[in-house]
Amino acid sequence: EEVPAGPPAATSATSAAAAAASSDAPAAAAAPPGGGNKFEILGLANEDGTQKFDDDELPDNLFDAVATAATATSDAINNGSLGNIVEFRIPELWDPISGNVMAESGDQLKVWEITREYTSQLCDRMGPDAKVKCVFPDAGCAAMLKARWPDAPFLFASTNDRKLLEDDDAVIVFAAPDPPSLASVVKNTKLANEAGCAVVLINPRLASGDAGIGLTVRRMRDQFLGQMTVTYCLQPLPWCNGSIFKRYPGMWRLYLEDESRPGRFKLVQESYKRLAGDELDDKVSAEYRPKGEDGQALEAGPVEKVLGVMTSMQRFMKSLSN
Repeated sequence: EEVPAGPPAATSATSAAAAAASSDAPAAAAAPPGGGNKFEILGLANEDGTQKFDDDELPDNLFDAVATAATATSDAINNGSLGNIVEFRIPELWDPISGNVMAESGDQLKVWEITREYTSQLCDRMGPDAKVKCVFPDAGCAAMLKARWPDAPFLFASTNDRKLLEDDDAVIVFAAPDPPSLASVVKNTKLANEAGCAVVLINPRLASGDAGIGLTVRRMRDQFLGQMTVTYCLQPLPWCNGSIFKRYPGMWRLYLEDESRPGRFKLVQESYKRLAGDELDDKVSAEYRPKGEDGQALEAGPVEKVLGVMTSMQRFMKSLSN
């Protein structure tokens, strides 16, 4: 992912709202007793007059997420981004180590339906003159879905097609690319970008927990993905009642459940890179740890430290096959 210039930042929902107060209209203000010109800012307002919260940007449902992702990707492409990643990490269809998983019958089709809706929305955002092509992992899958969706506004292809890129292609969407297709995806992305054609990886699964991969392949994968821009990511965190969220051109955001507003979330950190691994665990643990009189989280106890070490070891052992 392309990293904007500037130092990492971390803010709370309260500080984010306070920082924006100077540029947004107040939802309500109260004059102090006895008159005067001083006003108390009670909150930020939406266009309809309702109070604005940080988690208003989170999608209401999957359809909302797909539509927003298409808009964010279109904005990135129009701003010159030729390599883009879109991630819908739905817990039922996504494993943190292996990526897309198909535990139940019909799960694979659900992934393809998400891809179809996203690519169709992207076609609408890019306009009727933009030629969008969706590339599936193999020719059989591409042929089956082409027959299933005869009215799709995009073209169909597979990663093992002899000639995937054509001169008038505007956007190529790789649908859930897997480890066997890595070489083809990297090669065709390079060719597409050289021709001025944008590439999107939707729900990429270029890592596999089923079998180890060589160091050379791992470096090629990491270098390739590191050059891409994550235009949209929705990653629910069921284990801590939270979510990792990113929408281009914004930063990575970590949301956790807001106990004061049932069913809503509070922004606990905003940064230029995705929180993951020990860094994510430490941040979540600190947020849920009891607070002292000064409002700061108390130091982790012995049991929490031991559990943290065990979690780190488990993550390391799993990463060896990733």
